[in-house]
Amino acid sequence: MIHLIITLINIFLLFAGIYTVVKKTSVAHTKVTTLLNSILIQLITISFLYFLMLMLKQDFTRLLILLSIVNLSAFYYTKNSIKEIFKSEPSPSFNYTRFWALSTVFFFTVYFALFSSKHGEWDAWAIWNLHAKFLYYPEIWQRLFSTKLTYTHADYPLMLPSIVAFFWRSVNATAAEVPVLLAYGVLLLIPLLVYYSLIKKGLSFYACIALAIFVIDINYKFLACAQIADSLLSLLILAVFIQYQELKDSDSDKAYILGFICASCAWVKNEGMVFYIIFTIGFLLTNIKNLQTFKKYLMGILVPTLFLIAFKVFYAPVNDLVAANSKGVSSFKSVLFNTGRYITIIKFGINMLMNNYMILLMLILAAVVFNRKFFKSFPFIIILLLLGAYFFAYLTTPYDLVWHLTTSIDRLIQQVYPALIYLILLSLREIKLNNINALTKD
Repeated sequence: MIHLIITLINIFLLFAGIYTVVKKTSVAHTKVTTLLNSILIQLITISFLYFLMLMLKQDFTRLLILLSIVNLSAFYYTKNSIKEIFKSEPSPSFNYTRFWALSTVFFFTVYFALFSSKHGEWDAWAIWNLHAKFLYYPEIWQRLFSTKLTYTHADYPLMLPSIVAFFWRSVNATAAEVPVLLAYGVLLLIPLLVYYSLIKKGLSFYACIALAIFVIDINYKFLACAQIADSLLSLLILAVFIQYQELKDSDSDKAYILGFICASCAWVKNEGMVFYIIFTIGFLLTNIKNLQTFKKYLMGILVPTLFLIAFKVFYAPVNDLVAANSKGVSSFKSVLFNTGRYITIIKFGINMLMNNYMILLMLILAAVVFNRKFFKSFPFIIILLLLGAYFFAYLTTPYDLVWHLTTSIDRLIQQVYPALIYLILLSLREIKLNNINALTKD
């Protein structure tokens, strides 16, 4: 109990510190978006701290002592943020923005309570929660990388398991409620982050549309409740594009946060590493003449990149796809010219979109009709390149292609789904701006 109380106090003080930093990096911040981004960055920070504890062969008590020293040292700078967090903002007698947000939270809470599984889906108990159980025991955590555990993907990065293990150590038990509550938090964070980010852009109508999409989308709710890392990765990818858009619209230090969150995508899953590489190359090339932004982004990616390198070089085994292909199991020449594989992948992708992502297709159609410039934008090109990398992975997979597609393609689409909803709805802002310009000219 003492561990838990000390942990909760330190988590709150750490959150206040992160809130202070996030608030200072944005010129036109709002309290809610700052709070949501601070929650996300805190989860990332907790995962890094716990993994650092494991690498340095320290126990959880020493980690809490270190956190306590840092938080107490920074208390002078964070006390104003603590007051601001609890300070209620003046609002009209009936605040529609808050009403729709609270209604969404209520709906998802009821849905989660009724339909979520206590132990998640297969990937949760066979991979992510299993990894967390190894990390829960500092003295044996490296046994996770045993070659005997071939099915559990020991090469996967450790953000989600580290967060779960951190809170397990706080309650001193591998309680099933911890991954359940974490999945619930991610389920809520995604639609709320989209909603308030669009509100911040003055797009209240589109923000309500976004909430409605997430509420009625069965596939989104199912995967978000599954306790898998794909939902967490989709949250980070969404946050990257939100930070990117805000960096475009204001002269601020958001490049630090943008780099930190983008590099942290690689700490969630291997697919996140692909996104991190593609986005970083594209971002640096487009900002090569903007030295300040260039430098700030590089500073932001530094810490997550170092953790990732340490994990991949000193602990993680070779990825199963890479290992299988390096042994000649899959011949690149034979698959690259096998039209049947192309057709199979395309058919699976179309069927998945038609069956589970019809709303997304409708939004894409709306962008085609009202704002085709969206498909030339930097964010869309990055997502297109990411999907192209996924396509290549399927094309060269050493596993049965149909099995591989069946077991993963919905999760890969889910990784970019919230970001696409946000970006397409945001792109429709130009319709509103064009109408305003037309009225002004008249």
